[in-house]
Amino acid sequence: MAYETLLLDIADHVATVTLNRPDRMNSFNHAMARDFRALWNAIRNDERVRVVVLRAAPGRAFCSGMDVKEDWAEDRAYYSRMPFEADDPGEWLGPKSNKVFKPFIVAVHGICADGAFHWLNEADLILCSQDATFFDPHVTFGLVSAVEPVGSLGRLPLAWIQRMTLMGNEERISAATALRIHLVTEVTELEDLWPRAAELAASMAAKHPVAMQGSVRAIWEALGMPREAAVRNALKYTQVGNPISTAEVVRGEQPRTKWRLI
Repeated sequence: MAYETLLLDIADHVATVTLNRPDRMNSFNHAMARDFRALWNAIRNDERVRVVVLRAAPGRAFCSGMDVKEDWAEDRAYYSRMPFEADDPGEWLGPKSNKVFKPFIVAVHGICADGAFHWLNEADLILCSQDATFFDPHVTFGLVSAVEPVGSLGRLPLAWIQRMTLMGNEERISAATALRIHLVTEVTELEDLWPRAAELAASMAAKHPVAMQGSVRAIWEALGMPREAAVRNALKYTQVGNPISTAEVVRGEQPRTKWRLI
């Protein structure tokens, strides 16, 4: 299907999604939110897709966050006169929020700020180029910063979340610092960013999709559970998934034909 704000390419079991609003620093607007809602629904049901890579059109920014020039408050799809019925404008953006547990790689260049953390917070792997900078400007403009930093609790140390949140525009996390605090796992030259993301995606796509999606889902579900409950919950993924995936794995010269439970 056609998307207004995204470019989509599917090849060799990898869906490569490109944010395509370079004139607005790839910020997300109403159209992009709708595009992502439709995209995740399509990807969830598309057996051709085993891995998703998110990148952004070349320019100064991967994504500067929400497009503040649009009137979000008047959109009934996101807000209501009853404040506790309001939806987060970014909840359509990320895969996990839309029940997609296919491995999700995010390749960041340039500015990555504000609502762009909706993607980072739901990524399985983040890599960036050396020019990348990460920050959260909410408080600089008198806005409460809540959803993005709280969503980062499973990825970043609390001290760094607090520093980024409370310093606003004055705190820019460089690519080197992002690597040091484990926001990203790898830093590349700008020209190597997209090829490296594609290489990682190809490696993941070559593995059995049941094994990959079961692993992703078990780990993400664990973030919202006490440890003992998380371990018990994780066991069911091996019990259900392994008989399917191991039956099709070839080890050496002999195909595995017997089911095996761990």
